[in-house]
Amino acid sequence: MSTARQKMFIKICGITRLQDARVAMEAGADALGFVFEPLSPRHLLRHPGWQAWLSGLHGIQRVLVIADPVNLPAEWHLFDALQCNLPEAAEVDALHACLPPLPLWLALRVKPSETPDTLLALMHTFAHRVERFVLDAYHPTLPGGTGTLHDWERARIICAQAPRPVLLAGGLTPENVADAIQQVQPDGVDVSSGVEAAPGIKDAEKVRRFIHSVKQLYRHGS
Repeated sequence: MSTARQKMFIKICGITRLQDARVAMEAGADALGFVFEPLSPRHLLRHPGWQAWLSGLHGIQRVLVIADPVNLPAEWHLFDALQCNLPEAAEVDALHACLPPLPLWLALRVKPSETPDTLLALMHTFAHRVERFVLDAYHPTLPGGTGTLHDWERARIICAQAPRPVLLAGGLTPENVADAIQQVQPDGVDVSSGVEAAPGIKDAEKVRRFIHSVKQLYRHGS
């Protein structure tokens, strides 16, 4: 959705610790992503006690991130939105019949062979059921958080014509996020590995610099 913006939506994904959540919140993030994916080093179920501190987070969107929505955790009610990938043959209406009553964010892993027109057609098909799209770089085995850089030119075309707000993900860092925003003009940005000290462990200074880079850009106009 291409519009004049006064603010850029910021999601910090792959949160596994309360201290990392607090750093992101204090720096001004709009949403936190919590991954439930066994293949991911950021899988929240590897961190006992997460239910207690996550339920106490207020004033920020808590996004449940899962590749296959069939495998929802029992604690889905602690979250404010659900982000998932859809199988190519999935019907969104049928999917909604088995999903909890949470706003749906659809993550699109963009393959090198896919054109903007192909992805835009897919987005329009799903738009009536989706609150946001997350545009991420494709990886053959991992569902996200790979640090793979997105094709910004293709992303720019998609963001300009998308029927719902789009978050840009894939290879973003404190150093390149301002350039990415200026070139792509998304509605928001989504970062995970680009602000980590190690997989699943955020680097507080990188988180602050990432968010500052975004907010500084909008203070001076993009």
